[in-house]
Amino acid sequence: MNNLAQNTTGFLPTTAKEMQQRGWHQADIILITGDAYVDHPSFGIALIGRLLESNGFRVAILAQPDWQSVEPFRALGKPLLFWGITSGCIDSRLNDYASLGNKRKEDVYSPGGKLGLRPYRPLLVYSARAREAFPDVPIVLGGLEASLRRLAHYDYIEDKLKRSVLIDAKADLLVHGMAEFQIIEIARRLNNGESIDQLTNIPGTAYPVKNRTKLPENAVPLPSLSQQQADKSLAMSAQLQYQKQAHPAGYAIIQEQDPGKIVVLPPAEPINGTTLDSLYELPFTRCWHPKYNSAGGVPALKPVQFSIATHRGCFGGCSFCSIYFHQGKDISSRSIESLIAEADRFHSHPDFHGTIFDIGGPTANMFGMKCDKAGACSRPSCLYPSVCKNMKVDYNSQLKMFDAFLKWKTTGVKKSNVYVASGIRHDLALHSNDYIDTLTRHFVGGHLKVAPEHYCPHVLELMGKPGFEIFEQFEAKFNEATRKAGKEQYLVPYFISAHPGCQTDDAIKLTEYLVQRRWRLRQVQDFVPVPLTLSTAMFVSERDARERSIHIPNGRAEKRLQAALMQYYFGQNAKIIADCLRNSHHNDLLREIQRLHWTSQAGRPIAGWDL
Repeated sequence: MNNLAQNTTGFLPTTAKEMQQRGWHQADIILITGDAYVDHPSFGIALIGRLLESNGFRVAILAQPDWQSVEPFRALGKPLLFWGITSGCIDSRLNDYASLGNKRKEDVYSPGGKLGLRPYRPLLVYSARAREAFPDVPIVLGGLEASLRRLAHYDYIEDKLKRSVLIDAKADLLVHGMAEFQIIEIARRLNNGESIDQLTNIPGTAYPVKNRTKLPENAVPLPSLSQQQADKSLAMSAQLQYQKQAHPAGYAIIQEQDPGKIVVLPPAEPINGTTLDSLYELPFTRCWHPKYNSAGGVPALKPVQFSIATHRGCFGGCSFCSIYFHQGKDISSRSIESLIAEADRFHSHPDFHGTIFDIGGPTANMFGMKCDKAGACSRPSCLYPSVCKNMKVDYNSQLKMFDAFLKWKTTGVKKSNVYVASGIRHDLALHSNDYIDTLTRHFVGGHLKVAPEHYCPHVLELMGKPGFEIFEQFEAKFNEATRKAGKEQYLVPYFISAHPGCQTDDAIKLTEYLVQRRWRLRQVQDFVPVPLTLSTAMFVSERDARERSIHIPNGRAEKRLQAALMQYYFGQNAKIIADCLRNSHHNDLLREIQRLHWTSQAGRPIAGWDL
C-alpha cells in the first residue's frame, strides 16, 4: 500500500497501462463487477472503490471481464490483499430475466445496453476464475446480490432453494448490507498481516465454518437447506427467525448448507450523517468510463446522473422489499450543507443542463427521521399496522432541506429545477400538511409516482401496506394542494400484480376500481420473489407470517392474467381478459371495458377488442 494515489479526480485504473501511469506495480485490491464501470455514487463498485482509495489503498476495477478464459483475470496482475467481487448494482437474475422468466432485451448496466457481457450467476463464475488466476488471494463477495443471497434462498429462475452464494462461490468472506465499514476493516486487517480466516468478528459479514472455526456465542441456528427443501413451510420459519436477528443488536446466525456451514454475523451499525457526507464528497466524475463512449455510454447512468440521494435506510417494512435487509431500518441522513454542495458541483459538470431530476431516493420522505431504538428492534415496520410510539415522525428537517433547495434554485449560475420524482411513502406524508403543500407547489414536475400497490385490504395486509383509503386521503390532499398552487399535476400510481395471497377475484376488484376511475396504469410490476423478503417466504412456504395457508399465484397463466387485468386497455390483453370475465360472470365489467375501447368517432373497436 502507498499514500493516496495521484490523479484521484480521474477514473480508477481499469488496465495495466492505467496502473503503470500511476506508478503502480501492483494493486492492493481489485474489484470485479458484472456492470460496466460508471464512476457515480449510485454505483456500488465506484463508491467502494473511491472509499478504499481515500483510505490509501491502491484500487483497480475489472469491469465485465471476459469469463471464457482465465487470462482477463490476470490482466491487472495479482492483488496484494484481496479480490472484491460483485455481480453489479442489482441481482443478476433481475437484471437478466423478467418475472415470468423471459430474457430481458436490454442490459442497462452494460455499454449500449448490450446483452451477453456478464455470465450466468456472475458471483460464482468470477470467483472461480479469480481463484484459478491467483489461488492464494482471498475472495470477498459483496453488493446487492451477495447481500440478499447470504443465506439459503429461493431462486425464481431455477424454481428451487439454493445454498448461500458464499458456499457456491467458494469465497472466503461475504459482506452484507452497506459495505463501507466492513470493507475498510477487511482491507486494514489484511494489510496488517492477519489472514482471511481470522476475520470472524466483523459485523455485516458472513464466513464459512472450517475445521477450527470458533462459533460465536448464542448463535441462532436456522433451518438448513435440506430441511427447507424437505418441508417448504420452514422457509417462513427461517425468514421470521432471521428477521428477529437482522439488526445490529441481534445474534449471529448459523445455517447448514448441505454441504457446508456458514455463520452470518449481525448487520453493521449504520454509518452516521457525517460519514455519509464524506462519501459523497469523494471525487466522482459522475460519468461512465470513456471507453464506453463509442457504444453510446451506459443507459443506467442517465436516470441518476443528476439525482441526489439524501439518506439511506427504510423503516417502512414492506413485505416485498429488501431495503430493510440491505440498508437497514435506521435512517442515516446527510447534512443539508452536503446536499447543497453536491448540487453546486453539478454546475461545473459539462452534461448538467439545470435539472436535478430527483432528490431523496426510494424512501424520499424519511429524511431526518429517527428512532432511538431502531438498531435494537426486530419489528420490521415502524409504520404498519400503526406508527410505533418510538418513531419520531418529524418533518422539520425535510422542510428545511426544501427551503435550502428553493434558495439554491434562485442563486445558481444557471436557472435550475429540482424535483422529487418518486419514493414518497403516502401514509407517512399524511402526518404533515406543510410537507405535502411544499412538495406539491415546488418539487413535482407534473407527475409524482406513488405506490398504493393494491386495492384489496387483505392483499395490502400481506404486503405490509396501509389500506387503500389512506392512499385516497393522500390523493385528495395532493389534488387540493395542486389546485391551490395553480398547477396541473397528477399522481402516477404503482401497483403489484400476483403478490402471494392475491387471487383472481382480488385482481378483478382492482380492475373494477381502475375502470371506474378511468385509470390506465403505466406502472405495473408482476411480483418477483426476491431473496430474503417476507413475501418470498410466503411464496415458497404458501403461508403468511402467522403460518396461515394462502393462495400463491405462481402459474404462468395466472400471473399473466393478473398483470393483464391491471392493464385492461391494451389490445393484446383483450382475449385473456374477456375469457376471464365471462367465466367468472363479470359481464357488466366486460361490457364497460369494451365500451371504453369503442371509438366514439369511427364507431369501430380499438384493435384487439373486436371480440
